[in-house]
Amino acid sequence: MLTEHEARALIVAAGRHLFSLGWLPARAGNISLALDDRWLLTTPAGICKGHLHPDDLVVVDREGRPREPLAAPASTELALHLAVYRVRPAVRACVHTHAPNVIACSVAGVSLETPVLPEVILTLGRIPTVPYAMTGTSALAAAVEPVIAYHDAAVLEHHGTVAVGTTLAEAVERTELMEHAAAVLVTAQSLGGIRPLAADHVRALLQLRRSRGGRPESEPRL
Repeated sequence: MLTEHEARALIVAAGRHLFSLGWLPARAGNISLALDDRWLLTTPAGICKGHLHPDDLVVVDREGRPREPLAAPASTELALHLAVYRVRPAVRACVHTHAPNVIACSVAGVSLETPVLPEVILTLGRIPTVPYAMTGTSALAAAVEPVIAYHDAAVLEHHGTVAVGTTLAEAVERTELMEHAAAVLVTAQSLGGIRPLAADHVRALLQLRRSRGGRPESEPRL
């Protein structure tokens, strides 16, 4: 288990990394990390994630109550993060970004569920889209719950990404893979269209994925 000092340093580093990629513009996005089975460490509301200081981060319990009564407000998407930890007890980290190619695909109606890239099929399986719900609301949290229960990464329609992991590094890597996949689809679309992998190739990849412990519920549909 990480110490709180280590967890704060990891979130600050992740915020700077994702900001440098352009996926956390202005004050957008949020990151959380489980300190233990009771407390969560999360980014605060209204601060650029590229300029965070470890002391800016906020500790809340699994109901969203701050540990320190005078703490700064937690992320406006705290309800989304709480929903993730509620339905995925083994998850220790959650990352929400405004990765531009993922959002572009969502706006254009290009689904990331299409089995195109072998590395996505092997690692994430299927990348579903959470139906639109207003940012920062319990409605968004409720929309995310049934999707993230079976998937490690998802598109938030017209909004961005959500990815989870047993470590913060894993959640960040899954976010990176989502944006990479979206960038490939955007380019492919501009070159004339998206050509999915043949079904027999997908089946072979899924067989390998299952041998590594991949769950059938998160596999792409053939």
